[in-house]
This record gives sequence, structure tokens and C-alpha cells, in this order.
Amino acid sequence: MNASKLRQEIGLLNKERSKLLDRVIRPGRMVKGSLYQMGRSCGNPNCKCCKYAKKHVSWYLSRGMEGKTKLTYVGRIVPSWLADSVKRYQHHQKLLARIRKADARISDGLNQLRDAMVQTIEEARRKHQ
Repeated sequence: MNASKLRQEIGLLNKERSKLLDRVIRPGRMVKGSLYQMGRSCGNPNCKCCKYAKKHVSWYLSRGMEGKTKLTYVGRIVPSWLADSVKRYQHHQKLLARIRKADARISDGLNQLRDAMVQTIEEARRKHQ
């Protein structure tokens, strides 16, 4: 790819990155993690969970802490404020990943541009004689 096309591509990538940055710069309050629904048995032999293998369903928030996965009980129903906060966090993470991808593509393009402009000392001497 020639230098002009590389500059155009880098410029477009930078515009895309700037738009993404505008979207993540003021994220608002978020709760880190993912919501999971899990079934469990209560242990009461007369309960439906033991008699009919129909488990009690509860929601948990799963998140990484100090290299381990931590589950926090939420309840049978997820409050809308929590669901919204978790969705905001997950959306924010996706935008950050897109920014990192754009950064890598910009870096690759800049390296290609540099390589296209590099010349040997012999080539440089010939042009300056």
C-alpha cells in the first residue's frame, strides 16, 4: 500500500477511535460483572425441588476479584437498576475493546508507513549527491 493510502486509512481509523472515545469518556455508574441464573435445592425433602427435581431459581452476580470468580447472591428477581448497571459495564467493556483494536490497527498502519519511507544509507547518499 502506498504512503498516501496508508495516511488516509490511519486518518479514518483515528476518526473512528475518537468517536468511540467520546462514547466512553463519561461512562456513568456501573456494576462490574455478569448476571447468571442458577438453580439450587433447598434440602427440604417435602419441597418440589426434591420431589420433582424442580430447583429454586436465583440470580447471582459473577465477577473477577483477585484472580478468582466471586458470586454474589442477587435474589429471585434482578432489580432493574442492577440489570441496567451491569449492561452499562458490559457495553463499556465492548467499546474499550474496540478502542484497543483501533489502536492496534493505527499502530500497524504507522509502522507500515514508516517502513515505506525508510531507505538505506546508500539510497540516501545517492539522492544527496
